[in-house]
Amino acid sequence: MKHIFPSIAASILGLASPACAETKTGWTVTAFDMPESAIFDAAHNRIVLSVIGGHPGQADGNGHLALMSPDGVMLNREWITGLDAPKGMAIIGNTLLVADLTRLHEVDLTTGTLTRSLKVPGADFLNDITSDGALAYVSDFLGNRIWQYQAGEMRVWLEDAALSHPNGVLLDGSRLVVASWGQGMHEDFSTDAPGALLAVDLETQSISTIAPDLGNLDGVARAGNMLLTNDWNTGALFTVAPNGTHQLVNTYPVGLADISVHDKTLFLPSMLEGSLTAQTYP
Repeated sequence: MKHIFPSIAASILGLASPACAETKTGWTVTAFDMPESAIFDAAHNRIVLSVIGGHPGQADGNGHLALMSPDGVMLNREWITGLDAPKGMAIIGNTLLVADLTRLHEVDLTTGTLTRSLKVPGADFLNDITSDGALAYVSDFLGNRIWQYQAGEMRVWLEDAALSHPNGVLLDGSRLVVASWGQGMHEDFSTDAPGALLAVDLETQSISTIAPDLGNLDGVARAGNMLLTNDWNTGALFTVAPNGTHQLVNTYPVGLADISVHDKTLFLPSMLEGSLTAQTYP
């Protein structure tokens, strides 16, 4: 992520159309102001999209959540409003968790009510969330931390510089997979070294490298026996095999954010394009 977000996004979004465009393999919905993450709400058969609405690091109250049908029809463009810079999401029971800078929001998925905004003392930049349905892990991008959410409370689970500015997170069996942004991050979010795909053992908290030097990584998802991850700065989408070998499978516009997979559908939120694309994968 870079400080140039707002100006670039404004110029792109000024030309965007709110229509849903069908593609050969799916659809694209446009005219969002910095969409960051999409999650499929299976219980209600819909997609929830987090929309930053301005600068990704500012607590300005411009963020919101949007709802879409599985085929890309807009259900509610401003379903939950008044957020700051909402990013990653996860579901526990009937509660949607939303990471938002220094707060974690809890949303009732049935009523569409924001039931609580939990202030997290010590958090710097809460970014992505992953859950097993009982507890959740939340990345703290600027703090080099992983928080754990359980029974409505947050605690620091791991803090280590080796996390290299953790962005996307994914619970994957006995490990937490982390998409790191990279070492030596500067004020403009550039890095001295590219990020890697990491694994944190849930029992020992030991950190190992799955695939090194991939880029400024944002999202991480699983598709079959492969992991998927993406470089925000180039739009590159990689597959990573169990042995760590990786392959570039496609390149999207710069600003590809928190990718996710539901069944065989890959969701691709593009922050600078202001769009959400759904594609069949593979």
